[in-house]
Amino acid sequence: MKIVKEFERLKKGHKLALRKRSAMSVLGSSVIRIFEKKKTKKPLMEVLVKIPVDDLGQIHSEREYKRWFEKLLRRVAQVIERTNSRNRRIYPGYMWGHAAKVLNLYLRDIVHNSRFFSDSAVKRVGFWLYVPIDGILLRRLRKLDCHTKLKAIKDIDSAEKFYGVQNILTEAAAKVRVPRIWFDDNWADRQ
Repeated sequence: MKIVKEFERLKKGHKLALRKRSAMSVLGSSVIRIFEKKKTKKPLMEVLVKIPVDDLGQIHSEREYKRWFEKLLRRVAQVIERTNSRNRRIYPGYMWGHAAKVLNLYLRDIVHNSRFFSDSAVKRVGFWLYVPIDGILLRRLRKLDCHTKLKAIKDIDSAEKFYGVQNILTEAAAKVRVPRIWFDDNWADRQ
């Protein structure tokens, strides 16, 4: 039966299918609209799908995660820089702002919104995930009297600025004993 063969094919490539679905989901209109869509979406899809997310299961410390993340961030940033060299709306923060947002959205989706990892791996890795920062969350931080001078994603033009925001979120989340990635749930509220 053809349908049984189709399920066999899906079973064999299920992890790849999860990565592709997450990449498609992350690169929806609210994320991709800032970029030159026709030149950027397909190469971003390709780089996201190739991320060795299986490696997350082998990472056992936040320091290891940070090194892994930064290596992958450079790959995503290279795609954005190559396909958007004349797009002034994303500079100077094309890497630590825009590329980091795309990568963090993808990793959040793979870890929290799929069955890619076991529950124990999700619990461990979930505390290391960085929050995908955008204008909505920056406004929320200002509303909560968090002192950041950042107004837009393109203003996040250095590791120091990126990790400065993440550290604010980490300290507050630790007091409640929840992962900092939960702050991204503010995006749905748009407060």
